[in-house]
Amino acid sequence: MHSSNFRFPIRQALLGFGMLALGGAAMAQSVSSDVSASATLVRTLSIASTTGLSFGHLAPGLTAGTVVIAPDGVRTSTGGVTLISANVGAAGAVNMTGSASMTYTVAMPTSVNLTASGGGGQTMTLANLTTNLSGGAGTLGTGGAGSFNIGGTLAVTANQAVAIYTGTVPVTVSWN
Repeated sequence: MHSSNFRFPIRQALLGFGMLALGGAAMAQSVSSDVSASATLVRTLSIASTTGLSFGHLAPGLTAGTVVIAPDGVRTSTGGVTLISANVGAAGAVNMTGSASMTYTVAMPTSVNLTASGGGGQTMTLANLTTNLSGGAGTLGTGGAGSFNIGGTLAVTANQAVAIYTGTVPVTVSWN
């Protein structure tokens, strides 16, 4: 008799644990929700220089000076530089295409060197590069097109060597 009493409490305990396990499973619940997913494809931004920044023809003097081409194309000089009217230069011009109404910023270096053709190591420094964009930023039009102009200041030393000076201005346009 003693052994049957021992089995009964074990059976009850096992049955109780089983009920608890089933009760725990019955209490657990699952919920679900849908999460939306989307992607917006835009046209790749492309830029092309349509007009190079040109300071035109100028003559160095006995004193140093500068030549400024504003983004609107107006050319002025200071110091001993004489502007020659045969070639008045031009502001640089850049055209862009991309997705409609995209905003962008333009970055350029603080200065670049223009090097004389024919060697000799002569250079002139082009600095104060600027655009006609307010704060160096803009927005492409509703058709996805845009443009901006570039100006700068060219430093001409006293008795600068007569030559054709060339260089490049790296222009980076970034989407915002």
